[in-house]
Amino acid sequence: MKIQLIPATDHEQVHRLRDYSFPNKYEGARRDDFQYWIETSTTIGAYDQQKLVGQLLVLPLNMTVHGVNYKMGGIGFVATYPEYRNQGIMKELMTRSLEEMRKNQQYISVLAPFSVSFYRHFGWELFFDKLHYSIPTESFPQFGNRIDQMKRFSFEWMDEKTFQEVQQFHNEQARKKNGGMIRDVAWWKRIASRAPNCHIAAYCRDDTVAGYIRYEIKDLLFVIQDFVAKDALAEQAIWRFITSHKASVQAIVGDTSTFSHFGFHFDQPQFKKEVLQDVMIRIVDVFAFLKEYSWKNLQQSLYLSIQDTFAPWNENLYRINKFGEIDVIEESLVDKNHILSIPITIFSSMIVGYLSIRETLYYAKYVVDKETEENWKNAIASDPPTFYEYF
Repeated sequence: MKIQLIPATDHEQVHRLRDYSFPNKYEGARRDDFQYWIETSTTIGAYDQQKLVGQLLVLPLNMTVHGVNYKMGGIGFVATYPEYRNQGIMKELMTRSLEEMRKNQQYISVLAPFSVSFYRHFGWELFFDKLHYSIPTESFPQFGNRIDQMKRFSFEWMDEKTFQEVQQFHNEQARKKNGGMIRDVAWWKRIASRAPNCHIAAYCRDDTVAGYIRYEIKDLLFVIQDFVAKDALAEQAIWRFITSHKASVQAIVGDTSTFSHFGFHFDQPQFKKEVLQDVMIRIVDVFAFLKEYSWKNLQQSLYLSIQDTFAPWNENLYRINKFGEIDVIEESLVDKNHILSIPITIFSSMIVGYLSIRETLYYAKYVVDKETEENWKNAIASDPPTFYEYF
């Protein structure tokens, strides 16, 4: 079996394998969109002679972690023909993807798992608890009657000026949000091709966008895909717009973060909520990632030891001094009580803010002293990540 980057001459085979492996065949705009990402991504294939039998795409994306925007590799369209499964092809593809991401300076990676245990084996870990909600008519939020400045359009009936302002506003908020992804023009085109029936409503204050939603109305449901608000006033204005559809829908459905205390300020907050864990994260290159990381409060040197079977370049003891400078040292030079020694999975979830230091220590190889624990608590930002993009 040969693992290699897929040449343009084999793109039709990529389409064929994707269409066989996933429920819906791509046609029209969806197929054109997928072709764009085949060409733009690091597209890796497994070959049996000239036949493409397994593949994955590493999409060139980005992600904000505690104020720093990193190049991110989004793993998607992972597929193998059934007659070639259980032959180690996925292991080879995943290993090659890590090598390619490191070479391309994509120091962080995100994917949506078909199996958590499968991707955890290769070093990815859960990092976001998504809350799916369904609000029945009787529990619709009430925030009074006001006339808000709302500008509404759709991908079919476009308001180009307002759409440009929405895109700019979205990226401004993404840079501020831990886990936010800055969307470029190509990503918005992908959203439009995947959900062409969406509407967008922007809330404006002083003729400036201060919040927006992207939504669809279907089967008597008001389905929210994006909900981004600058502040509480903008959020309330958007909810007033949503509830103005009360006569034509039976429920509002959408996703938010479990950390958001969603519905806390509603008159009727007791409606159906379901926790989903459908995204995983991995640090691809620990040294390079830490060099750019925004430390909260470094009071003295920290020592970090990483175990990483599929990215052996990460298996080092790192010293982070009080100036945030990183170097690699011998483990024999440091008392084990001062070393936070953890697998790449746990490190990845911890460093982006999903696991607390207390939770992380449960998985540590060595017991650390109290001072070391406190130093890590002071150094790592505590705001949890939120990630809503879908590959």
